[in-house]
Amino acid sequence: MTFQEKIVEKYMDRAMQEWDANPLAMGFLRRLANEAPAIFFETAMKHLRTGEASNAHRFLAVLALRQEELTSYLASPANGTREAAVKLFKRFLDVDPSFDVKLARRLPDRGYTNHAEAFDGARCTRALDILDSTSRGRRLLPILGHLPNSSDHRVAAKATLFVGRRVQSAAWSARALSNSDQRVRANAIEAIWGLDSPAAVQLLEKCTEDKNNRVMGNALVGLHIVGHRSIDSELTSLSRGQSADRRSTSAWVMGKIGQERWTDALTAMVKDEHPQVRGMALRSLIEIRRHDLPAVTGEGAENGLVTEPALDELARMAARAETMQIESEPAEIELGEDHLSSLNPDGSSYAAFPQYKYVR
Repeated sequence: MTFQEKIVEKYMDRAMQEWDANPLAMGFLRRLANEAPAIFFETAMKHLRTGEASNAHRFLAVLALRQEELTSYLASPANGTREAAVKLFKRFLDVDPSFDVKLARRLPDRGYTNHAEAFDGARCTRALDILDSTSRGRRLLPILGHLPNSSDHRVAAKATLFVGRRVQSAAWSARALSNSDQRVRANAIEAIWGLDSPAAVQLLEKCTEDKNNRVMGNALVGLHIVGHRSIDSELTSLSRGQSADRRSTSAWVMGKIGQERWTDALTAMVKDEHPQVRGMALRSLIEIRRHDLPAVTGEGAENGLVTEPALDELARMAARAETMQIESEPAEIELGEDHLSSLNPDGSSYAAFPQYKYVR
């Protein structure tokens, strides 16, 4: 972060703190957004990502919506997890209910007219994740309905789930099963979870015999959701099978169902010879634990009980081994108290002040 960026961040933090008491705060933020959009945007995202809600934060969201880079920022996997992106996107959707349409139009269109400026594959899949979690109904199908046929298999798989959930048709999902990509096929089955029709149940039953373990696993979950029959015997058989992929899938289904009765089976699978099976069994046990216990905070956390963040961290550790890179802490710039005490955030001279000191 440059010196100017640190100065602006100091002023912006103060404007947010004094929002209700200082009538000049609004003008300062507006001027900053107009005259130094890059610095404003970066600092605004830091405030909005905290999840704090106030009139000041809502005004920040209004100003950020005018920045051209917002949709690209939200769709970039480099800027955080999918869950964080969804949470941040909802802040903007609350301010502008048509913001989902604006994000959707950044994906490759049907007529290949916007492909020069459309998102790349990674941003497309993140955007589809965001829209699938936030946009209700079929309003985006005219914009995104062609993407299950994308030549990018990752985009096609995400789009199959998005479109299929909104079409909710066994016939549509059955056609998608002809796709050669297994992620597309698996998502076509997940898309009809909860659809309790004879055609849907028949398709799910058929897919329990599928050669692909992901398709088969999604079909078992779908049958459990509609509740037409028990899948216990199939899960038990899969958990003891010779295929590591199928054992792993059985552990995933048990975690998805989230019932305590599968704890013993999953505990045994944590000792499986295959690391994929062990990791999935552990994640599923964590999910069952999460379902059974509310988040523990305050005194409970101090007494060593399992907290929601702790469960999240265990799940991440089970999912993958992350390489942590420790960097030296940057120097913090502190403005002289004589300047801070006399400043009003009126936007007149926020860029630089000569008296400052470095504090390590």
